Amino acid sequence: MERKPLKEIRSADRVVWMTQPEERDEIVERVTNAFNIAKGKFLSTGNMELLMQTAEAFGRGLYADYVKDKPVNLSIKEWLNSIVEEVMNPTGTGVTFTRITDKEIESLVFKSLLEEETDEPEMTSLFTYGMLRGLLLSAFPDGEVIMKTSSAHGAPMNGFVFKTEASDEEKTERERVKTAFISIMKQT
Repeated sequence: MERKPLKEIRSADRVVWMTQPEERDEIVERVTNAFNIAKGKFLSTGNMELLMQTAEAFGRGLYADYVKDKPVNLSIKEWLNSIVEEVMNPTGTGVTFTRITDKEIESLVFKSLLEEETDEPEMTSLFTYGMLRGLLLSAFPDGEVIMKTSSAHGAPMNGFVFKTEASDEEKTERERVKTAFISIMKQT
């Protein structure tokens, strides 16, 4: 039987979908190296913008390398399946998707190799945000990733909402995230 990228779980009147992590060394190493480069840029300059740009560029690169053969006009559901199959599952990322509509997806990242391998929830949360933002904007340039929760704030998971079209207020999310992380990282 063919294994689907997302596993559907039903409970009473609720449905959630989960990734099915299956690590592939090549992409795990690539993510780790990109994280270390972004971290190094931040530590040597103190420039949060450089860290975010590096993470977003990395996400765009992953999209170009792993999702390039998909149709140009993907629906958000097709995008999600491609990203889960080609990026999230192979990197061992555990994600629960609690809502999937035609315009947005709500998720909780509960397992990340970067967070397991480092003791830097601030840096890994911000890198994950940037990488996911790069992946989303590669397919939906008018979209945005909204960070709902972060392990940098002590939450056990990172929560994200992926939107295909962002409102004017949502388009400021990147700056809000950057400002919040500048404040958090000054305290550590």
